[in-house]
Amino acid sequence: MPFDSTHPRDGLNDPEIADTLSRLHRDARRDRWVFARALPSIALGYLRGRSVFESAEPFLSDAYIPVSPELGRLMYQVARAAKARNIVEFGSSFGISAIYLAAAARENGGRFTGTEMLPHKFRIAESNLVSAGLKRWADIREGDALESLEPLDGPVDFVFLDGWKEMYIPILHLLEPKLADGAIIFADNIHSFRKTLKPFVDYVCDPRNSYETTVVPIGSGLSISTWREQSKEKPDCRY
Repeated sequence: MPFDSTHPRDGLNDPEIADTLSRLHRDARRDRWVFARALPSIALGYLRGRSVFESAEPFLSDAYIPVSPELGRLMYQVARAAKARNIVEFGSSFGISAIYLAAAARENGGRFTGTEMLPHKFRIAESNLVSAGLKRWADIREGDALESLEPLDGPVDFVFLDGWKEMYIPILHLLEPKLADGAIIFADNIHSFRKTLKPFVDYVCDPRNSYETTVVPIGSGLSISTWREQSKEKPDCRY
């Protein structure tokens, strides 16, 4: 679908978007019961040196695990300021972060593409985009993201990585030939999956790989990278 910018410019204050996000963030509070059921696994994982999220991972197929409203608004504002028109997300879950990013894509006259492996989450995320009035500017691709994103056209201006942590590097490698100069990459859960994501952080912090990166203590740890073809200065990526 070609880019289309004919819409009211209300951003996140659009009533459909605001009401849908309010409902979803409210519903996401039920995740506390998911973690309650996972407590025995979390306790055992603690004794083995694993993080809470790593230990609870087998229980998370029905959890929202959403971005916070603060992180959602940050991504929206950064994408808007960068005038990102082609926005991609790996790991859309029930679609909360997708709404923030699709709203930015709509405001910029662009398009959002999400991915979701689990069929029931995919269906609900698509429904939530419809509820937010954003389906015209967005779609979520079901199945293996390495397959669903392979035919995606570039240049890609903004990427949010929030799916299976072991897949951050393969997904980034897939997208690199499609990245626009100056493309922005947000990657979540850097601290809560510190061991699993260390290879990813090392990769985006290595100046030989054309990224400028910082890791910030937002939520469970967020890395923010900018893709540059000729990055010369080594970034400070202490985390």
